[in-house]
Amino acid sequence: MSFISRYEYSLDTKGRLNIPAKFREVLLRDYDYNLVVTTALDGYLDCFPRLRWTQLENELKALPSSRIEVKRFKRFYLSGAVECSLDKQGRVLLPPTLRNWAGLDQECNNVVIVGNMDKMEFWSQDRWQIEESETIKSSADISAVLGELGVMV
Repeated sequence: MSFISRYEYSLDTKGRLNIPAKFREVLLRDYDYNLVVTTALDGYLDCFPRLRWTQLENELKALPSSRIEVKRFKRFYLSGAVECSLDKQGRVLLPPTLRNWAGLDQECNNVVIVGNMDKMEFWSQDRWQIEESETIKSSADISAVLGELGVMV
């Protein structure tokens, strides 16, 4: 089982986010409660189980460091990373720098938690609505690319 589905939660006043029970089940069964949360290029937060993050680090190490795009991505992605763990209530504390990056400030504390197979994504509700709208608008292009890749949905 992987992280699938979408949930909406609110940050508490201390910046803690409840992780859905279904996602906690995946963490407990396949990983542990240690997580890495980082800034994603599209203005949301990626949240990986620590074990999966270690695998990703190895994948990034194998990329050619002579490519400026690789250097820039690694600098950006790794510099935003913060190790976290779930508390006894199943919450993760998101530091202010990460909350600010993702637009999860006092005016927008509604968080859309999206399961994306081996990771979770934390989106502000406003940014998620824009992303969802853009995805729907480009559905024909998406279907064509998936078809080229041999994926039929």
